[in-house]
Amino acid sequence: RDSLNPEFNKDMVFKAGESQGKSGSFFFFSKDQKFIIKTMTDSDFNAFMRIQKFYFREINKRPNSLLARIYGIYSVRMDEQEPVKLIVMGNSKFA
Repeated sequence: RDSLNPEFNKDMVFKAGESQGKSGSFFFFSKDQKFIIKTMTDSDFNAFMRIQKFYFREINKRPNSLLARIYGIYSVRMDEQEPVKLIVMGNSKFA
């Protein structure tokens, strides 16, 4: 329940810049390591929106699939900054 609680994860959020991937996206693990939170570019978001029906159909048909489990995509806006798209995925280590 506390896995995604902002209060418990604020240190991880501030360390996200240290975990910049090849794509330039930032990612971090939730404090309990059960989830991976990653920023999405508009291109990432649009690509996922094109395949989402197929993705969820496959996940439901094949519960033992090795595909990453996506639990949500969010748009977060803080103060006057541009919104940031985030994808929340399960850490396969805990699958």
